[in-house]
Amino acid sequence: MRKRLTTYMVLLLLASAIMPSCKPEEEYPDEPTVTFKEFTFADTVLLGNTVKRGTLTFSFTDGDGDIGFDTITPRKNTIFMTKHKMVNNVLTQMELLVDLNYFVERIYKDDKKQSVSGDMKIEELNEYAMSFGDTIMYKFYIIDRAGNKSNTDSTGLIIVN
Repeated sequence: MRKRLTTYMVLLLLASAIMPSCKPEEEYPDEPTVTFKEFTFADTVLLGNTVKRGTLTFSFTDGDGDIGFDTITPRKNTIFMTKHKMVNNVLTQMELLVDLNYFVERIYKDDKKQSVSGDMKIEELNEYAMSFGDTIMYKFYIIDRAGNKSNTDSTGLIIVN
């Protein structure tokens, strides 16, 4: 009887340790979503000039997990951004010499549908020769392999000083 009770206790302990890991996988829609998390600056020197180096962090979800592309050419971008600057109290999209579009390598290598979520970081968003009090904002979205476009989110107003 004691051996049987010990066996039941061991099985109960094993079952209670395993059960929390059996939670159902979260389900998301097939269209990706993005949510702004953080924008940080760090001073750095680039070509002898002090530059504010920005890093954008945002979270994403995608129900079918088709985020990113293969590394074969032609490469397709996943992340698309625009930069805006406050001019006379009006937020105006800036014309940039280089587009703020970024390639993301395919997250899942197979075509099996499985949801994915996580964080993405865009680093080295450099602010050159900005004067005190300048206000900017980045807007961003992602597109998955099926062509589904996420919502557009933004950093909110960022004061560069």
